[in-house]
Amino acid sequence: MKITEIQIKNFGKLRNVNMRPLSGLNVIYGENETGKSTMQKFITSMLFGLEKQQGKTGKDSSYQKYEPWNGNSLFAGGLKFTVGDKPFYLERIFEHEKKAVRLTNEMDGEELSVEQGDLEMLLGGMKQASYENTYCIHQAEIETKEEFAEILQNYFVNMSMGGEGDVDLAGACKHLQDRKKEAEQTLEKQRNIRTEAIEKLQVEEDILNRDIEQLQEQQKESHKNISRQQPGMAPPERDGNQMAEYLRDIRQKKMQKGYRARLLISVLITLFSLALGIVNAVSHSLVQSGNWGWLVLELVLLFGFLGGGGSVCHWFQKERKLKRIIRQQEEEKRERTISVSKDMEWQKVQERKETKAKHSAVEELLQEQLAEKQTLLLNLQEEIEECAAPGEEEHELELQIEAYELAYNTLQNLSKDVYQDARKQMEEKMSQILAEMTQGKYDRIGLDEQMNLVLEKDGQKLQPWQLSQGVMEQMYIALRMGAGGIFTREESMPIILDEVFAAFDEKRLESALKWLSRQKGQIFLFTCQRREMEILERNHISYGKILLSR
Repeated sequence: MKITEIQIKNFGKLRNVNMRPLSGLNVIYGENETGKSTMQKFITSMLFGLEKQQGKTGKDSSYQKYEPWNGNSLFAGGLKFTVGDKPFYLERIFEHEKKAVRLTNEMDGEELSVEQGDLEMLLGGMKQASYENTYCIHQAEIETKEEFAEILQNYFVNMSMGGEGDVDLAGACKHLQDRKKEAEQTLEKQRNIRTEAIEKLQVEEDILNRDIEQLQEQQKESHKNISRQQPGMAPPERDGNQMAEYLRDIRQKKMQKGYRARLLISVLITLFSLALGIVNAVSHSLVQSGNWGWLVLELVLLFGFLGGGGSVCHWFQKERKLKRIIRQQEEEKRERTISVSKDMEWQKVQERKETKAKHSAVEELLQEQLAEKQTLLLNLQEEIEECAAPGEEEHELELQIEAYELAYNTLQNLSKDVYQDARKQMEEKMSQILAEMTQGKYDRIGLDEQMNLVLEKDGQKLQPWQLSQGVMEQMYIALRMGAGGIFTREESMPIILDEVFAAFDEKRLESALKWLSRQKGQIFLFTCQRREMEILERNHISYGKILLSR
């Protein structure tokens, strides 16, 4: 493929630009901000399209970055190129709302279908990612991108199969890794759910254990209370008449003492009257002597005796009656006491029965609660054991993860064996390019197992970062050009280099330009320095010169 005409209607700062590059080496010279990088982006956008990506704005959006500076201009352009000496004309409208593409075979006027893959077929099956990691080197992006290792793996596998088919080894590996990661995340989620469930059950288990311990303590305390309870009479209840009886007893005792005192006095008076009367009668014969005074005394003493005797009888009867009353009251009190004792004994028996019944009820309730808690605990422990064991879903996920890992490792091991020949061809091509650019100083370059670039020198393998900036850039150019040469065996693609040799000294630059001049494909070298043109002219190398101005 060779570009014969570039038609820029409106693309970024460029407007109404037409140029006809040579089929070989072209130097596009211009100072900074003259649109060199914009033109490079226009060429790749014409070949592969420029989509407006969702979620990207500002400097992260290539679409917005290269929209026409004049907002009213049509965001579009055209590209004429030849493939196998057949001319084609490609037109694109990049504007998102008016996006359109048209591919025409100018030889017979036939309109081809970009959507059906006609343009990709003309490009030799080259994808944009492959192109931007090989023949298209943007400014300050000489190192390959991360996806380049996947591109190489896929290419080697397909080459080992005779160049037929479209085996996506990297895609298959990525798919396996993604599915494995999804399975691992799902497994982790399942395990977390199971762990949370176990933790909740363990909290419930702790609560049940504490409840069981409390119930057992209550049972022990209940047994202690029963054993501590001693049989005994309850204190008699105070009767409402007890105080009256007490006062009555005091009053009766006082009466009894009064009766006895009066009885004693009456007895003394009676005895005194009797004794004095006898003495008076014996001593004096009142009738004989005619002394009426003693007679009167005798009568008085008689009346005193009789009155004292009557008093004795009276107070004796009073005391006897009072004694009978007291004895009757004591008997009634004794009977009442016996009755109260019987009532108290009956009450005690009833209280014992009630207490025993209460203790039995409490014991039965505690035993029921304890049995219920122990049953719940047993069921809970069984549930914890079930939760602790991975379920069928987790087991299935573990098997899936092992299967994905086995498939991934098998695919990797097989791919290493399959693409060794294709990889060897590419490493030889890369080594040849590096040897020409370094004038034989470095002549062996290769790829490690992870498709990382390594330089072999004096039996040692060196990484690019272990070397100087200039050698490192030479290595990446050799890698890109070697890979690009192999990728474009069916159809060559333009080589686009944007300020690639800025870090090269004169000697390295001259070697690189000489190598480029020997290539059969079309080359676009964008630069803001004149030294590339001076070296080409000094070595009498023909090239096309395109000058850009602000």
